[in-house]
Amino acid sequence: MEAISQVILRNEARLPPGPLLLIDAARDSLGDALRTARVAEPPAPARAVRLSTQDFGDFRWFEAAGAVVEFAAVPTLSGAEQAVVLRLPREKDRLAMLLHAVGAQMQAAELSAARLWLVGENRAGIKSAGCYLQQYFGQVASLDKARHCGLFEASAPRPDRPFRLEDYVLDWSVRHAGRAIHLRTLPGVFAHGRLDRGTQLLLEALERRQPRGKVLDFACGSGVVGLALQAAAAGELQLTLLDASALALESSRRSLAASGLDPAAVNLLASDGLSELSGAAADRFDWIVSNPPFHRGVRNDLDVAAGFFRVAGNCLRETGRMVVVFNRHLPYPQWLQGAFGRVERLAESGEYTVIEASRPASLVARKMARNAPNRAP
Repeated sequence: MEAISQVILRNEARLPPGPLLLIDAARDSLGDALRTARVAEPPAPARAVRLSTQDFGDFRWFEAAGAVVEFAAVPTLSGAEQAVVLRLPREKDRLAMLLHAVGAQMQAAELSAARLWLVGENRAGIKSAGCYLQQYFGQVASLDKARHCGLFEASAPRPDRPFRLEDYVLDWSVRHAGRAIHLRTLPGVFAHGRLDRGTQLLLEALERRQPRGKVLDFACGSGVVGLALQAAAAGELQLTLLDASALALESSRRSLAASGLDPAAVNLLASDGLSELSGAAADRFDWIVSNPPFHRGVRNDLDVAAGFFRVAGNCLRETGRMVVVFNRHLPYPQWLQGAFGRVERLAESGEYTVIEASRPASLVARKMARNAPNRAP
């Protein structure tokens, strides 16, 4: 069990016995432990625990574990909660958005006695989180400091303007192939409100390649890469925007509308890596483009990219190509060379590298097996 979950559990007796909502909880057994903590003290019934997460991988994990869980950009309170537990997000503007969303819902009469717990690691910034809580709640107290983590409790939400997700959207634009691409992004989305240098280098390389056909934008974030390609292709492109983040997918949907593109004509897909793609021949892509993530929360985590490179070839047609950008210090070139028969460096800057990979090893092996002569048993 993660340290933040241990801190919550060691303070479990402070929680009311009624329904509880966990927001963006860690992938561990905390929910089960909170649900059953009071069963050993009859006649108290098991506590009802529900989860809400902005991460599709977490959603699938909790769903498989039998939890009651929603995948949503913003958590929804049912009105029955006696307590809400929020894991501190990495971004302060996302924290402000979540506190506003939860606090606004807690102003309902049936939730007036509910409490909010905010828990996080010291290195994630929990020590300074109290000032954010005080903007939205009248009563804030520090409950615990242990295992390099902190736990705050807040109640009495302050009267504030009603929560509207629209108020947290940033409007911005970039130019690609002589066209303006309009973006609308939310806190927590990579490069919120700006075009990062790596993606800029990727777009410059793709402008020379001019992808057409079926295109997958993996870890799409704001959707900027896919939308730029869609605009440049003038209708000769079938686009799928894929991300594990509910906030990224909501941002992409809004960006599509802002750029004058019909969201119904683009496939917006929630997926943990490529898990939601079938890999069937009819569903494979001509191009996969990506600026793959290497962070999970405050930690560096290369597992997402490693898993992506390992199976991406199964989602490409035999003539398909994948173009990715990444920080130069990452070991991606070696990984790509192990998964593809052809790896070419398209562009490079002081910080970033763009590589095109083709001839997936998995498809080459499959083709060789099909063409091998039949052998007698």
